Parts: sequence; structure tokens; C-alpha cells
Amino acid sequence: MEERLATLEYYMELLIKQMDHTRFPWDGLIIRVKLSRRDVQSIYELCERLSKEMEKQKAEGFVTFSPLLTQFRQALPPNLPWEETIDALRSQGLYISLMDEFHKLIKKK
Repeated sequence: MEERLATLEYYMELLIKQMDHTRFPWDGLIIRVKLSRRDVQSIYELCERLSKEMEKQKAEGFVTFSPLLTQFRQALPPNLPWEETIDALRSQGLYISLMDEFHKLIKKK
């Protein structure tokens, strides 16, 4: 059983190398840092919640969303690089308006 698992892991590594990381950077990041399905689902739920909060704050006249970025950073798994996560989600077309705002904040550093 262990030999079969090792073989499957090797095949996955080969497939990952062939993956178009320019088109699917988020998927590649998920695999590279070995996120579980549960981790990914939690990140999507976090992004949904923060997206709704950002839209609410925009309607109230807020123009900067640093506290939301802080919440995002703190909620990510420790092995997940937050700036790369933002770029990957944005590039893959996920949570675009939220990731655009976070990207703007990162650029201001």
C-alpha cells in the first residue's frame, strides 16, 4: 500500500510540473503547500465573508480596507504565503474585487 501511495505521489508531482501555473496559480499553490479540501473551503468562506463586509463598508463610504487584509492574513493557514495567495486568487479570477483591494494595499507598502 505504501509503495502504491509513493507511486501516486510521484505521478502527481509529474503532473503538477506540467500544469500551466500562469492560468491556474491558485490551484498550483493549493497543491504546492498541500492544503486540504477543508482548508480551501475555509479560505473560500473567509473570502465570501470579507467580500460582503467590504461591499458593506464601501456603501458606508470606507475607502481603505486594511483591517480586512489583516483579518485575511491572520485567518490563513501558517504555511500559506498571504501575498502569493492574493496574487494567485486574483490571477485565477476568484474574489476579484476583494483581491484587487488587497493588492492595492500591498503596493502601497
